Amino acid sequence: MKLERPTHVRKSNRSSGWLSEFTEEIPGQIAAGINRLGDGEYTIYSIYPLPPDAAYDETIYPDEWVQTTGIAPDRLTVEIRRLDSDGFYRVYTIGHPTTETDSEATEPIRNGDNSYLVRPAEVLSATEAIDLFQHFYDHHGVPSGWELREQPEFTMAADASATAATKPGAGISRDTPASSPATTTSRTAPKKEPAHDKLESRRQTRSS
Repeated sequence: MKLERPTHVRKSNRSSGWLSEFTEEIPGQIAAGINRLGDGEYTIYSIYPLPPDAAYDETIYPDEWVQTTGIAPDRLTVEIRRLDSDGFYRVYTIGHPTTETDSEATEPIRNGDNSYLVRPAEVLSATEAIDLFQHFYDHHGVPSGWELREQPEFTMAADASATAATKPGAGISRDTPASSPATTTSRTAPKKEPAHDKLESRRQTRSS
């Protein structure tokens, strides 16, 4: 099915752009972005909603996204940032349901030359990550059957987003700028986003 215009943006540490307006092409685009993680060039991949009136060369600072890092096909971790019903944006690490009582147990996920520690149940396969991304694209959420571990240090009230502007924190996955457009317009001021030491929450639309 062809949409009137794309609805989401995809971004990696090397490039960014709008996802296809043809919905049958979305699974392949998502799979391609995730399956190449850990190939020596690509270290992070994310998608987020595209405002319906966004211009092609416009810089977007999304409030909600899903993102992943690691080494495909079997050592990835996935995070989501979403607006909860109480009016707060929260970042969650997505994992399998577990009865593990030792919350201190961790496993390393590689992110380029660095590593990020997650719980064993949060180590996902590329197939699982692709399914989570597709569900986010289709339903703007996480499917049932998954556990969400909140990262409370990144919680922020929705009504504070527009005023709490700051530079993004330097992290191991800080975005690599794409080729600069001749002109770029900004939709909003930068938000006070999680200063990840692993995944980057500040996303931009494609540079031409």
